Amino acid sequence: MEKKEGALRLLTSGEIGLAKSVFGGSIIYGKVWVHHDSYFPFGLQNRNTAMSPNGELYFRDWYVPDFSKEGYSHKHLFIHEMVHVWQYQRGMWVKTRGLYSWLANYSYELDGSKLLKNYAMEQQAQIVADYHLLTSSGYAVWRNRFGKEVTYNGHDYADVRKVKEKYEKVLVGFPYK
Repeated sequence: MEKKEGALRLLTSGEIGLAKSVFGGSIIYGKVWVHHDSYFPFGLQNRNTAMSPNGELYFRDWYVPDFSKEGYSHKHLFIHEMVHVWQYQRGMWVKTRGLYSWLANYSYELDGSKLLKNYAMEQQAQIVADYHLLTSSGYAVWRNRFGKEVTYNGHDYADVRKVKEKYEKVLVGFPYK
């Protein structure tokens, strides 16, 4: 792993493949740069915080040369940040909304009455990343990551069928054309 901050690269072919498994062709992958650096000047971005305010990814301590070759924690973080790229490329004011993300609630419930677009910016990213973890790594991993990566607040978490149905209802039509 590159330890020295300041590296800049495009997405790897593995990362593009990982992202395409979630977003299909809805992201312009050739415009996505990955920074091993702070978005803020003078290294003011928290070392354990990833950011994607402008359609590019900024990692400090979580940076790796290829997220597609890492474990589920890195992949979850990568998909979460790629949701912000997707939001940015669709016209959401990610930078402005991100100013308040320290106040944002990343937790969510899937009550069946809302679509993804009806959730807040960080909740959207969590829903997509959590669902990807569930479908790519399985229920046991998803359940084991509660309170860590997974921020689902439903009381029916023990019923994998119900949980999957709720995600699929919220994500109907995603990633939208």
